[in-house]
Amino acid sequence: MKQLCMCLLTLVALMNLTVLAQTVQGDSTVNATLRQELIKMGEADQQHRGRIVELLKQGQNPQQSPELEDLWKKQREIDEANMKRLEQIVKENGWPGVSLVGAEASRAAFLIVQHAEPIYQEKYLPLLRDAAAKKDIVASELAMLEDRVLMSQNKKQIYGTQLKVNPATKKRELWPIEDEANVDARRASVGLMPLAGYLKMFGIDYVSPAKN
Repeated sequence: MKQLCMCLLTLVALMNLTVLAQTVQGDSTVNATLRQELIKMGEADQQHRGRIVELLKQGQNPQQSPELEDLWKKQREIDEANMKRLEQIVKENGWPGVSLVGAEASRAAFLIVQHAEPIYQEKYLPLLRDAAAKKDIVASELAMLEDRVLMSQNKKQIYGTQLKVNPATKKRELWPIEDEANVDARRASVGLMPLAGYLKMFGIDYVSPAKN
């Protein structure tokens, strides 16, 4: 499962999401110091993922590519440090939502937990549910974490945000979806594009079972 997750960690960086672009400059409620720290942590989260995506698209894997193996090692070290610091932030402040740190920094916090080990994703999922209910995070972020946790538990996902790598073909495939015929309605409810368009970005041609 860990190897599978490694191949999926870069997906968020490629997603074309309808993120709420709130402006936080001049908002006295935003913790400016924490905001800047989280933004830098978010930049570190993406430091090596772009190149990793390129190598994965070329069909390389860590066992055969020294460059890819090295990039994953460096990125995992960053991810672990980011998660350790995020735990401290949450303990001191609660989940860093838009009201506390602004949209960009809140997004960075989400990316960090989305790229963490499953134990952290499950731990913080209830906090993101609460934040989403208060509209303090973007609904699509909660949807992605819900899917990620379900996938780590080997259960069907809800919103169709997660892919897997077929070990035989080495190609990306959609992780199974619960009530797949109605997935686009659920995606629309959280601000995600239709599944066919999303999968097209990964070179996957998709036809909804409702249209078959």
